[in-house]
Amino acid sequence: MTFRVPEATDPSERLMMIGNLGCEFEDPAGVNLLPYFWRASTGDGVERRFVYAAYTGLPGGVDTFAYGGAGGTLTLRGDPGIARSGNRCLEVNGFEPERIPAEGLGFRSPSLPARPGDTLDVSFWARGNALEPQGDTALAAFLEFTDATGQHRERIDVTGGAVLRGAFDWQQVSAAVTVPQTARRVTLFCGLAPGTGTLWLDDFALDAR
Repeated sequence: MTFRVPEATDPSERLMMIGNLGCEFEDPAGVNLLPYFWRASTGDGVERRFVYAAYTGLPGGVDTFAYGGAGGTLTLRGDPGIARSGNRCLEVNGFEPERIPAEGLGFRSPSLPARPGDTLDVSFWARGNALEPQGDTALAAFLEFTDATGQHRERIDVTGGAVLRGAFDWQQVSAAVTVPQTARRVTLFCGLAPGTGTLWLDDFALDAR
């Protein structure tokens, strides 16, 4: 993930921002059970306490999380046979669509700087199994822009028109978004829209130009 600084000697120079777009563990020993950079979330923005899924009555081991009353689970799947690259990817399982927020259940990035007028190129890879969405697609993905204090939210869809359902191998999803004039911060949300089945996500990219 890259960013630019308007006050720099060369404002067009792209600088690296620390991130984990491949969804790996923060440390090689795998002590952490959530991937650095990503946090479990819902697309509606409501703060929820995610705990081990077993505590909520949903299936999953110590790498799987949910909240009370959730319609699905979130997992950092440590299986190189599933991940598109590396050892791990993000996994979302839907069990009860009526309990999944309309905006989705998934993972959210930290708040990142945004510059009005820039174009943000967003891409990631998705894979699915037995996906049966209530709507047209099982994918929920958007950029959420705010002002410098986190207010005046504006969301822009980044599903790229992808219609994901059923079972399919890894396929890339991409979109280009212009940063609104009032925006100073941005977060990326990606996950499962109301439905059943399993959605895997990996190898994210977010670049400003």
